[in-house]
Amino acid sequence: MEVSDSVYCKNVGIYAGQLTKRKSYKIIEINPQNIRIQNDENKLKWYAKWYFDLNNEPEIVSIHIDDEITDEESDLIEVSIDLVNGARYWVVFTTPKYLDQMLNDENHFSAYHCIIIKNLNEKSIQSVIYQLDEQNELLENCKKY
Repeated sequence: MEVSDSVYCKNVGIYAGQLTKRKSYKIIEINPQNIRIQNDENKLKWYAKWYFDLNNEPEIVSIHIDDEITDEESDLIEVSIDLVNGARYWVVFTTPKYLDQMLNDENHFSAYHCIIIKNLNEKSIQSVIYQLDEQNELLENCKKY
């Protein structure tokens, strides 16, 4: 990174009102740990370098619920997520009630890439996916196809 480079925000951290994920910012000044940019509030401010990258992260193109939701309060479904760079990921969504029912039949429930939400519906699933993406936790909770 050098002065005048354009960098992309890869994590808004605690600066949600000042930075926008995937937005390009021009470096005004630089030191070993920080860069100074003009933020979303049009203020020149110093931020840690790790909030930024020279390459833009891929955005979500589509979210597809692969299984039919038969019970919003107690079900297990798979969701596919496509990114603009062509990468495709999947994750499983379930509810606490489903887990409780499973544990009545089994003494354990083991699942990788599983997100537990209160109710299964398209709106809540999309909301969770976008929230995890904003917090840079989406891909670590998903599995690549």
